[in-house]
Amino acid sequence: KNDVIEWMWVTLPTGFTKDTWVTAIQIRPEHTAVTHHMCLAFKPHTPDAKYFEPVWAPKERDDEGSAIPSAGPTFGGRTNFLAGSNGLEDCYLPGMIADDYSIHRAAKLIPAGWDMMLNLHYTPNGKGVTDHVQIGFTLAKEPPQRRYVSLLTSATQDPARFRIPPNEGNWQSPPAEATFNVDAELVFMMPHMHVRGKHMTYTVEYPDGRKQVILNVPHYDFNWQLGYDTSIKVPKGTKLHVDAHYDNSANNKFNPNPRRTVYYGEMTWEEMMSGFFGVVVDKDVNPNKIITSRIPTGSGG
Repeated sequence: KNDVIEWMWVTLPTGFTKDTWVTAIQIRPEHTAVTHHMCLAFKPHTPDAKYFEPVWAPKERDDEGSAIPSAGPTFGGRTNFLAGSNGLEDCYLPGMIADDYSIHRAAKLIPAGWDMMLNLHYTPNGKGVTDHVQIGFTLAKEPPQRRYVSLLTSATQDPARFRIPPNEGNWQSPPAEATFNVDAELVFMMPHMHVRGKHMTYTVEYPDGRKQVILNVPHYDFNWQLGYDTSIKVPKGTKLHVDAHYDNSANNKFNPNPRRTVYYGEMTWEEMMSGFFGVVVDKDVNPNKIITSRIPTGSGG
């Protein structure tokens, strides 16, 4: 409906028959003009895995293509394709460059026999295309001492709480928060919102009560979703707070319709509030236990 293509998940074999450490991952679509994003995850192989078959969950949408809150979840609501995985490992987004973990003297682990889960989000522009997606890895020459882990924390997706009013030029989102359960080094941050995104900050609160703003993006631009490298030691017990504001007014030249209420959703004209970040930990640390968040998070190892 309304030329909306729902998010798709495709399962692919990795071909790795032994545990493999990689120091870089790159996802490269051929037709970037119709590509909103592509993300990659890994999960254990199961006998019922069906390779190369796209799977998606239809949503009831209104005449403008937005999911209807009363009809079910405006975000997600599909089978948990990431069950048993470590979460999203890498993404292609407009303006984002390939990840290189070697600059942090670290690598990511792809366990033997696991499958790849490729998340595809296309936005049609009226021209038919056949996309050719390439996924590249740089293999580590030897096992690293440090493990790079991709994480994210998100604001609530509840439409009763994440609800941007019409003509609101500076709406503050519910916060996203996470607590570190282990000592770590924070090495990467990347805000993610859609076309009404205006401003995002990352703040750490140390166990002794000190607070420090570690990233301030005052003029967010969906067309340039940049990642920021850093090196910040975060001891166990440190809290990460992510805050964001949105411009749903006519002053926002990218706003498709300032007269409507906007909810958390998957499409560009809906909204998101995700604080992506990367950490480096000892290679033996369980990646699923690095942080605790009151809002469901994604993670990766």
